[in-house]
Amino acid sequence: MNNQSDQYGTMDDRDRPAPQGAFPVWSKVFTKPVPQTFIEITTHPDATAKNAYIWIFIAGTFSGLVYSALQFAMGMTALRQTAPELQQLPGLSAGVGLGGILGVICSAPITGIFSVFGFAISTALIHWIARFLGGQANFDKMAYAFGAITAPMTIISAFLIPFNAVPYVSFCTLPVIVLLSIYVAYLEVAAVKAVHGFGWLEAAIAVFLPVILIVFICAFSVVAIMKALGPSINDIFQKIQPAL
Repeated sequence: MNNQSDQYGTMDDRDRPAPQGAFPVWSKVFTKPVPQTFIEITTHPDATAKNAYIWIFIAGTFSGLVYSALQFAMGMTALRQTAPELQQLPGLSAGVGLGGILGVICSAPITGIFSVFGFAISTALIHWIARFLGGQANFDKMAYAFGAITAPMTIISAFLIPFNAVPYVSFCTLPVIVLLSIYVAYLEVAAVKAVHGFGWLEAAIAVFLPVILIVFICAFSVVAIMKALGPSINDIFQKIQPAL
C-alpha cells in the first residue's frame, strides 16, 4: 500500500504543471487585460488564496517600508533644520538614526499584515455579492485573481510615494494614479466576469456595489453626527459671535 501511495504521489507530482510564478502572472494580467487571462491563471493548481495572501503581504510590507523610510528621512531633515545643536551631542544622532531604522524595519511587516486583512475582507465582500448574484466560483480563485491585480499595483504605488512627497511633483503623478485606478477597476471587473462566468453588468455590480454602500454609510454617518451635534455647534457660534 505504501509503495502504491508513493507511486501515485510521484505520478501526481510529475503530472502537476510547473509553477506559474508571481511576476509572470502579474505581467500577463496587466499586459493581456481580458477575461480569458484570468481564466487561464485561475485554472492552475497555484490558484489559491494562500498564494494571494503571500503576494499581498510582500507587497504591503514593501509599501510600508518605503513609506516609513520616507517619513523617517523627512523627520530627520526637519529635526536637523529646527534643532541643529542636537547634532553636536555625542552619540545622539547615531542613536536616533539607529532607532529610526529599526522602527522602519519593524513597522513594515505590520503594514503587510494589515494589508492582508484588508485585502481578504474586501475580496470576500465582492465574492459574497458575486455569489449572491449567481456566481459559482470558489473563494480561492477569486482571491488569486484579485491578488494578481492588487499586489503589483501596491508595489507600483510604493514607487510613486517619494514623488508625492516632493512639492508640485505630486500634481504630475496624480494623473498616473487616476489612470492606474481606472485600469485596476476594469481589471477587477474582468476578473469577476471570468472567475464567476458573469456578464459585464453583473461583474460591475459585484465590484462597485460595496464601494457605493460604503460611501452611502459614511455619508449617512456624517449627516447623523452633524445633526446630533447641530445644537452644540449653534451654541458655540452664538458664544463666539459677540466676541467677534
